Amino acid sequence: QSGYVAYPRSADEVATLIRFAGQHQIAVVPYGGGTGLVGGQVKEDGPAPLILSLEKMTAIRDVFPAENALVAEAGAILADVQAAAADVDRLFPLSIAAEGSARIGGVLSTNAGGTGVLRYGHARDLCLGVEAVLPDGSVIHGLRRLRKDNTGYDLRHLLIGAEGTLGIITAAALRLVPRPARVATAFMAVESPAAAIALLVRLRRIAGESISAFELIAGEGLRFLAETHPDTRQPFDTPPKWSVLIDVATQADSAPQDLLEAAFAEGFEDGLVVDGLVATSGQPAAEFWAGRETLPEANRVIGAVVRPG
Repeated sequence: QSGYVAYPRSADEVATLIRFAGQHQIAVVPYGGGTGLVGGQVKEDGPAPLILSLEKMTAIRDVFPAENALVAEAGAILADVQAAAADVDRLFPLSIAAEGSARIGGVLSTNAGGTGVLRYGHARDLCLGVEAVLPDGSVIHGLRRLRKDNTGYDLRHLLIGAEGTLGIITAAALRLVPRPARVATAFMAVESPAAAIALLVRLRRIAGESISAFELIAGEGLRFLAETHPDTRQPFDTPPKWSVLIDVATQADSAPQDLLEAAFAEGFEDGLVVDGLVATSGQPAAEFWAGRETLPEANRVIGAVVRPG
């Protein structure tokens, strides 16, 4: 049996569809950018569902630079939200490999983490309020931007991460942060995961909350990357058994490169770090992150995260 796809353009249209589906006992599957890899949006048995796509609801409704806030509809692409923030010299700090196609509704419904969790938290921590349609077709108008708000139940946190099971997010008020003035990126080879944790402890003491990303990468993943994407440049000729990719972002009065070099020197002296490269901007840093963001695709091509045996 063939299913149907609906493309609402407003919360009211979503509500109408949900009420209709409820009256006729039709299953509904919310659909965002289609970037999920776990198959949770696939219904394998029973009557075909109504696919409710948010891809027509793409508006950036408003930007509030003085409040460090932005209101976007659920179908807005993550990269477009990042660009809208950059236009007012702000940063929306959630970054994932699929940000060119992932949509805000899906990002919130899965409580996406991304590379900046260490400093900025999950999607939940970057959402100030939501507009959403509940299973009975009623609409929650909760696009509040007020930080200090302790009035009653906060349904936002029930809807975020619920993957559409409790309601469909149609718009969100998102938290922005000031753009860092200076960024440096490092790729360091470490002895083990334990050494990586010890290095993070030292880096936190040196750099404080300016650490934007700290990602542990296994050598197996880098070898998969070399096999499947030989044109992707890697920092080391021979992939180390373990490595960490680090971003440090600061304001103008602090040099992130100096912080990373101090952490490297201390880590090397203590036997935690065996090699490393530091990039302040431009092509080398972009290549570090391009390799990291291609790792999932390499795993998909190989068909594994690690080799059996």
